[in-house]
Amino acid sequence: MKPIDDTKVTLSPITLATDLEAAKEIYLDAFPPAEQRPWDMIESRCDGRLTLTGVRLADRLVGMLTTWSFDDFVYVEHFVIDPTLRGRGIGSAAMRLLQQQCAPLPILLEAEPEHLSEQARHRIRFYRTLGFDIIDRSYVQPPYDTYLPPVHLWLMSTDASLDAARSSLLLHRQVYNVAEA
Repeated sequence: MKPIDDTKVTLSPITLATDLEAAKEIYLDAFPPAEQRPWDMIESRCDGRLTLTGVRLADRLVGMLTTWSFDDFVYVEHFVIDPTLRGRGIGSAAMRLLQQQCAPLPILLEAEPEHLSEQARHRIRFYRTLGFDIIDRSYVQPPYDTYLPPVHLWLMSTDASLDAARSSLLLHRQVYNVAEA
């Protein structure tokens, strides 16, 4: 596939109803149910704590990010690019923009362990090329609902010295509303 001109990639808040619908479709197609926050919570911004950002290519919505800002880091809860456009550098350009916007704070995210699939291996390599390191291989994402299972994921950060246990506890309490990590 032909790489894109990464200067045409921008990040901006999603506010239009048509963009919300497009983001919802991309989101629901990209993540398995156990890794999906209910869309109505995303749309309502979780009482103002979550930021919903569109990834745009020449003003066209082609992906989305959900983030939470904390004192020590910015947590990327979800990041997805339209699957028909993957492999062209849009995701890399979007993540570099996010890193610039968040600086000097590091970014923290969850990723599927690389041994689960070729897609998971590719995703880990993708984040590593963007400066992320695995800081916890034993992390468990709490379920979004009582009927869903917890999910074993890896924590990755742009700051390898970020305290994984403290970060995990903060995510569990603030993002997932559970008492323990």
